[in-house]
Amino acid sequence: MCGEGAETTSHLFCICRVAWLVWSKCYEWVSLASTIHHEPKMHFSQFRMIEESEFVNQIWLCVYSIIGELWKQKNKKMFRNENVDHLEIFTMEQLNVWSSVTVKVRLTCFSYSDWCL
Repeated sequence: MCGEGAETTSHLFCICRVAWLVWSKCYEWVSLASTIHHEPKMHFSQFRMIEESEFVNQIWLCVYSIIGELWKQKNKKMFRNENVDHLEIFTMEQLNVWSSVTVKVRLTCFSYSDWCL
């Protein structure tokens, strides 16, 4: 996807520059200071936050959809030689997660712009 190194799981979902930028935006969005592990199992295990509510953890589970988006973007780059934009990936996933949360949690009463803030 980014022209660096072999396409291993670790590279595609953690080490690749685009993936790293997307995960960094996710952490920034929720004001979480963390490192991005190079090992996917370690990286994804940190999304279960012990001290947070089940609601917050459900939202983080939705963030896993980023994996699918990174995969789609990799294919877009490899097979169509199209540019990949980490901000586009992050913004689309913010919208996807908001849509999912507002459907699953009936009492949500916040707009998409509130969600993004």
